[in-house]
This record gives sequence, C-alpha cells and structure tokens, in this order.
Amino acid sequence: MKALVFYNVGDVRYEPDWPDARPPGKGEVKIATSWCGFCGTDLEDYERGGVIPVEKPHPLSGRKAPLVLGHEYSGRVAQLGPGVKGLKEGQRVAVECVRVCRQCYWCQRHQYALCANMVSVGQQDDGGMAEHFVIPAENCIPIPDDLGEDVAALAEPIAVMIRAVRKARLQVGETVAVVGAGPIGLAGIAVASIAGASQVIAITHGGRRAQVAAEMGASLVLDSRQAGWREMYTDATKGMLANVVFDTGGNVKAMRLALELTGRAGRCVFVSVANEDIPLPGLDIILNEKEIIGSVAHTYDEEFTWAVRYLADGRINGAPMITSRIHLADGVEKGIRKLRTNRDEIKILVTPHQSWVKEQS
Repeated sequence: MKALVFYNVGDVRYEPDWPDARPPGKGEVKIATSWCGFCGTDLEDYERGGVIPVEKPHPLSGRKAPLVLGHEYSGRVAQLGPGVKGLKEGQRVAVECVRVCRQCYWCQRHQYALCANMVSVGQQDDGGMAEHFVIPAENCIPIPDDLGEDVAALAEPIAVMIRAVRKARLQVGETVAVVGAGPIGLAGIAVASIAGASQVIAITHGGRRAQVAAEMGASLVLDSRQAGWREMYTDATKGMLANVVFDTGGNVKAMRLALELTGRAGRCVFVSVANEDIPLPGLDIILNEKEIIGSVAHTYDEEFTWAVRYLADGRINGAPMITSRIHLADGVEKGIRKLRTNRDEIKILVTPHQSWVKEQS
C-alpha cells in the first residue's frame, strides 16, 4: 500500500509499496483512510524527535520506527475483526487515535488519556497516512452523511481542546485568552466560545491565521508583533487579564506569555507539546494564586465523541481550518516542509485517493 513513513528525525519518506496493514484482531477494525491531517507533533518529531520511539519499542505496541505517520484521521470500515458489533463494512467514521491498556490504575478509573501504556496510533504504531490502518472498533465514531470526511478528520484536534476546556473548569461568563492560532488554538477558540466564555481573545502573529481566528469565534484578535497589543489586551479585560489562558504555541516563549496573560486566581492550561524545561516566575504564580494545568489527548467516548457531534451539528465549523488537501505522495514536500515554512498554512490534509484531491481542487 501507499504510505508516508517516519524513519528518524529529518527522515520521512513516501513509500509506494509499503506492506499492507495487518488483518484486524479481536475487537478491531481495518480502516480505509479517507483523510489524515498533519499535526504539530508530527513536525516536532520531524525536527527534534521525542514522541515516536526510535531506539526502543513502545511497551504496549511493541513498535518503533519506521512507522506510518498520522493520528488525525477519518475513513471507511474496510474489514471487521472477530467480535465487532455496531459497525459495518463501508461505514464512514471519524477515528480516535488513542489505544489504551485497560489494565492500569488510570484506565480502571476511566482516565484513558492518562493510561500508563497509552499508544497513539500514528506515533507509536502505524497510523493513517496510508491506504489502511488498524484500530480498536470502539475508537470509531460514525459520521452523518452531511458531514464531509475531510472536516471529520478535524475531530482529533477539537477533542484535544474539549478536554483542555474541561480541565480548565471554564465557567459561563469568564474571559478566555488563547495563545497561538494553529489548529489547536483555533479549535480552542471555537470550544471556549460554545462552552460559555464571555469573550475569547486570540493572541496571534497576524496573517491568515488571525483571519481564521475571527471566523472560529474570537471576539478580539491581537497581533503580538504589533506595538500596543498588551495595552489592548489589558483594556479588553478591564485590567483583570483573563480568567483562563490556553497555551497552544508549542514553545517555551509562548508558554511563558500564556502565564503572564493569566489574571489573579486564573488558570493557565498548557496544551501544546514543548519538549523543553520551562523557567517560570515563582512570585507571580504564588502571590497571584495562579494555577498551571497540563492537558493531553482525549477519550474516545467523551471528548472525541463530542467533537464529532459539534462538527456534525454545526456548533463548530471546522472548514476554515483546512488550508490544503494533498495526495499522500506529496506529503513530504507539500505537507511537512510547507508547514515548516509557510505560516499561512494551518491544517494540511492528505489522502491516498488522487481523484479526491482533483475533485477538491
């Protein structure tokens, strides 16, 4: 089958004759990929590594690189494994990427995002940037006929922010700020808006992402490269700063900024992946009683299911986030490398179906 494969840092290859995905086991299904999105963590692995195992196999999956990339996907059920009920071949589904052990302390308490042996299918096992992949059947959420499979592939980043908003304990009427306007940040703007924030302030670097931030529901969009933006932020919050600030910038500078923009007794939620130590201002945290909260992933039967529902019923319009749709063969040049150099790109989706790219264009 055709696949986009991670070998090592700086080494991702299009493989036109990669071995087909294995048959599904008990409780699993084989999915024919429709669309799969590039994530910021894919770029992080390409540039610096850290998530995809290279030296030692993952303890639950037993896999290490080379691995097929892709953990934001939609597709159609191609084959049912033994014991699978509630799905049928050909059914269109959005697919949750997290596979868990079901045995650890956290799984026993339904805290699947904290599973001690979690596998992200597309990071610690072969993922969706291929013609087929295998996933637990329970991870598949059927999508209605009027929801495009390209938009359905956005359920994963939206689910990330649904969990982050839950972790933040956002209350109706509170002010929210979102640092960063990549896919996670844009999803955060939309989720915070429908969760009851009185205003959502987006901190961006301008350009196309700032425009899309407004489309996703930001009440105020500030360009942090422009003089006077902090004064505008302070005025918008009546000097109180935000009750909740989400960092989605993916670097230490953005994380420190998020904490600075958090008001007294506020909650600062770190969502983006930054594989570095973060120097933090201790007095600011202590004297202003700020909380720092980490948030990761999602659960298939809560945040991910809700994300599909919000996309399907129109409460979240994900379409503005999609900036390019490309064929799998172009995944390195027009996918990874373009995302690294072109700030106007937001979410690039790949498909193994060449004709679908032509139809979209």
